Parts: sequence; structure tokens; C-alpha cells
Amino acid sequence: MKKWMLILFFVPLFTHAQKTHTVAAKESLYSLGRLYRIPPKELASYNNISIETGLNIGQILKIPSKATNASANSNLPLKSEPVVKKVETAGAALEPIYHKVEKKETLYRISKLYKNCSVDEIKKWNHLTGDGLTEGTNLIVGYQKAKKRAVISPVVITDVSEPKTVKPEPVKQILPKEKKTIVEQPVAIVETKIATHSKPAEPAKETSNKTTGKNFNGGYFKTLYNEQSQKKSMVEETGTAAIFKSTSGWEDGKYYCLHNTAPAGSFIKITNRSTQKSVYAKVLDIIPDLKQNTGIMIRLSNAAADELGAGENNFDSIVSY
Repeated sequence: MKKWMLILFFVPLFTHAQKTHTVAAKESLYSLGRLYRIPPKELASYNNISIETGLNIGQILKIPSKATNASANSNLPLKSEPVVKKVETAGAALEPIYHKVEKKETLYRISKLYKNCSVDEIKKWNHLTGDGLTEGTNLIVGYQKAKKRAVISPVVITDVSEPKTVKPEPVKQILPKEKKTIVEQPVAIVETKIATHSKPAEPAKETSNKTTGKNFNGGYFKTLYNEQSQKKSMVEETGTAAIFKSTSGWEDGKYYCLHNTAPAGSFIKITNRSTQKSVYAKVLDIIPDLKQNTGIMIRLSNAAADELGAGENNFDSIVSY
């Protein structure tokens, strides 16, 4: 009888310690890592599979007991996702935040691991000219306030002339009311010429990254798309296109998109069926498996949508790749 009581006592403990997940369509080790807030490498190691191995629909994975479901705790950040603080205080000392590139990681995927961080900013901070990354490289993904107090530079007086004595002027001193006597006492005034501003400098006005009115004739990747089309047979699809906000493309015509079929790094031609205008974009990654992406065939940057005349709303499109 005691054995049965011990078994009934320990069964709930074992059940609680072991979680499992059945793989659904479009799920990967990376997406499940985000879902349960656990590094993809650790999830792969826990299931004795390689991180490079793709997952099959219906495959059952074991989830470590320390994992937390992101949908139930969306306000808890991943340990591997430090918050990037953009310090805008003038003169504040800053220090960089680094990310070590893992195998098969892309700029787009890394930018989603850190808040307030975009692909263009990572390329700018690390002086990158292309999109390729090398495993093990330490990338700057943001800046934060340095722990050491910033040194305040002394005020420099740029123009000081010889002291000039001015003719003393009488100073009227009012004594208590009962006496009402005015005493005039000469005081020597020394005038020193010091360079000063007549009025405080006005704060710089915020400028928008969006520059309208530019037409890049399809964009920077048009030539690369034409070269790609000569090497393979093209696929054409029609469906709904949506938009994501990005700082890229407004000044150089480099347009980017998300697509579930075209491989990352390839090029796609997108045509707005309403305006018959076309642009050429580079594929960054697949479309995230979220509710708001249901029925969306492709997502492209708002700079590309602007050249297509689509505004900020979804539109009917034709894609070729």
C-alpha cells in the first residue's frame, strides 16, 4: 500500500518536469526557442539533434522544465535578448553592446533579438558593406550608458580683453523709511569682455527618415534580379502584399522583403496590380507565423511600397522570383 502511495505522489512531479511540443507547419528551432524562451542550441541539445537539422510536421520535441511559454509571459525578456538603450543625452559616455554570430544567423534575425535595433544600424555600427556574416564574429548591436561618470569639459573663454576701467557711477542706496536719506557712494566697475551667446541654442528638430518624391526605377537590386532570372526558371504568384516599417531604401533604393518560399538572399520582383509599378527587393527571411500575417503572401519595406504608390495599406500584388 505504501508503494502505491509513493507512486501516486511522484507521478505529478514527473509529469510537471517534462514538457513536450508537437511541431506544426513553418516551425523551427529558432521559432520554438522564442516561444518557450530558451536558446535554440540548448533546445537542439536537449533533444539530441543538430541545430542544422530541419523539423518535421508532427515531430515531438521535449521542452526543458525551465522553459517559459512566451505567449503566457510576453513581458519577460529572454536572457539572450539584452535591451539596447539608445542614450540621447548630449555628451553622455556610451559603450557598445556585442552579439556573437552563431551558425546560419542573418542580420535580420539578429536585429529581431534586440529592441530598438535595425539591419541598417547594425551595418552602420560595424562598417558592413554586404549582408553576409561570419560565425563567431562579435557584432555591435547597440550602445548603452557607460558605468564610469562622463567627464565634463571645462568652459573655454574664447575672447578676453584687457580689463577696462569705466568711470564710476554713483549708486543710490535707500536707507530705512524713517530717515529717507539718500547716500551716493562711488563704486569702480570693471568691464570684462567675455564671449557669450545672446540666446540659448535651439534644440535640433527631429527629421523624418522618410524622403518622398524619389524614384529609383525599381530599386538597387534590379540588375541582380535580372541576372538571377537568366540562371533559373522563374515562378510567378499573385496575392496580398503587406508592409513593414524600415529606415532602409529611402536614400539608396535598397528594398527588402519577407517571403515564405523564396530563399533568403535571393531577389523578388513585386508589382502593384493597381498602379502597374514594379520594384525589386532582397529576401531577408520568412514571414513570422503570427495571427496578423494570416493570408499575407509577402511583406516589403515601406520605402518599396512608397515607390509602388501603395501607401501604408495592404494591396494586390504579383511577385516573380
